[in-house]
Amino acid sequence: MKKEILAASVLAVLFLTLSSVGLAGDDPEDNAFSRSVALEYKGKYKEALEELAQVSPDLKFAYVTHLRRGWLNYNLGKYTDAITEYTSAIAKERGSVEAQVGIIAPQLALRRWVDAEKSAKAALKLDPKNYLAQSKLAYAYFNLTRFHESEKLYLDILKRYPSDLEMRSGYAWSLFKQGKYQEAKKEFRKVLAVAPKYATALQGIKLCP
Repeated sequence: MKKEILAASVLAVLFLTLSSVGLAGDDPEDNAFSRSVALEYKGKYKEALEELAQVSPDLKFAYVTHLRRGWLNYNLGKYTDAITEYTSAIAKERGSVEAQVGIIAPQLALRRWVDAEKSAKAALKLDPKNYLAQSKLAYAYFNLTRFHESEKLYLDILKRYPSDLEMRSGYAWSLFKQGKYQEAKKEFRKVLAVAPKYATALQGIKLCP
């Protein structure tokens, strides 16, 4: 059920765009941001993070640099550092949905369910139907054992994304945890009809009495 956050393609597009316009120098093809993006593309997250130390002074503490450091720290498993960077990004741009959504991933990784709930709700105030914020909030509710709330939120997401197997599995598990076994079994079967080896659905349907 857990979604490993989430937004890699969105952030990749963001940073490729930023590098293409030459944020860190006159040459758009030769600056710290573009080099960092190129290193990340090769899976070299540590080197990509280190490259950001070379950004121009006016960008060192800019919103976009904090945002990128947060993303790279998250990918390196440095979740506390990621939260620190995302927090700084949010402080720079209070209206930033991407930063509010970004911080949820390391919070979930550290099992800080209440913090994740607060961050998701803050993002949803800015963007009420944001998929990532809603899906992460549903997962936080589930881990806080607030299964009725996670059920409602997963169902709301499914109305817009009916083919999302992760959300349907989360919905089924929320039903299961409330003792709604027949409803849960029906939802697990919907997942397995499309993906017969979907692990969480297989586990759930075996547990249904």
